[in-house]
Amino acid sequence: MGRIFISTFACSVATLLTACTSMSNTTSTSLLNTYSKRTPLTNTEIVGGLKEALTIGVNTGVKVLAAKNGYYDDLAVRIGLPPEAAIITENIAKLPGGQTLVTNTIKSINAAATDAVVNATPIFVGAIKEMTITDASNILRGNKTAATTYFKGKTKVGLKKLFSGYIQNSINKKLIGDVSCSSSWNTLTSNWNDVATTMVGRAAGLKTVNTDLNDYLTDKAVDGLYYKIGEQETNIRTNASARTSALLQKVFGH
Repeated sequence: MGRIFISTFACSVATLLTACTSMSNTTSTSLLNTYSKRTPLTNTEIVGGLKEALTIGVNTGVKVLAAKNGYYDDLAVRIGLPPEAAIITENIAKLPGGQTLVTNTIKSINAAATDAVVNATPIFVGAIKEMTITDASNILRGNKTAATTYFKGKTKVGLKKLFSGYIQNSINKKLIGDVSCSSSWNTLTSNWNDVATTMVGRAAGLKTVNTDLNDYLTDKAVDGLYYKIGEQETNIRTNASARTSALLQKVFGH
């Protein structure tokens, strides 16, 4: 009886193993067939997918930063005073009304960037249209912000040149009370420079500040927009739910 049971059990195990092996082979074959049927990306799809991703990045970045206090409320892109102005804020903030002047200047600078950033969209759209097949292929194989890096290299010089005019108009607008960003900056720096150029100021080693606010603000505003575009690109590359079209799903999920 014992021999019969063992023999029967052995046969059952052998049958089970054979079935499992057959199932495993079938599954592997099925997966292999599915993989082999995945069609390779065409050049048109690669270029189209990258352009769509960049368009989403630009539109989203502009929308976020063009909202009220878009730059100022976002610590990642908030524009502060130029580094060489640090000593000004440290000293003027100690004077009556000094901290208010510093705060208003920073708010005005960020309001100017918010006011100007909406005008950047056509510039970026033009750059997107110029993307080549080679550019797109290299970007697709690059890191999580490869498209943004490419974008920055291709557009920054022209973008700054065109963006600068909008910035200049913005910083001349009376944004807070009856004070413009430009006038508050000039008041801040001129007051400091008056002190720095006195005998006492020179003896203390104080340096005058002659930063071109328009140039500084343009750089920071553009960099903030690139930062937002990079966030969107990274999201599309790493988050499947952010790929909101069949083309994005195919290009970035391939």
